[in-house]
Amino acid sequence: MKKISLIMIGTMLLLQIANANMCPDGSYTGGGSSSLAPDGSYVGGSSGSTLTPDGSYVGGSSSTLCPDGSYVSGDSCNLMPDGSYN
Repeated sequence: MKKISLIMIGTMLLLQIANANMCPDGSYTGGGSSSLAPDGSYVGGSSGSTLTPDGSYVGGSSSTLCPDGSYVSGDSCNLMPDGSYN
């Protein structure tokens, strides 16, 4: 049972990494594209950016607070290869 759980976790992690997009500044966004936000950071998608309560920007029209205190677009946090959430 433990072995199956580890395989499932590994598979889910690989799927998240495969969905990661590296931006020109070395940061990661989910999905296949990134766009420049007003503060000079990159956000996922091309539909604009949203200002979050901590002053950062996320792509899209809504944001979610992640375990590390950062905000991401949409309604879920996905762990990226560099340890950040997106």
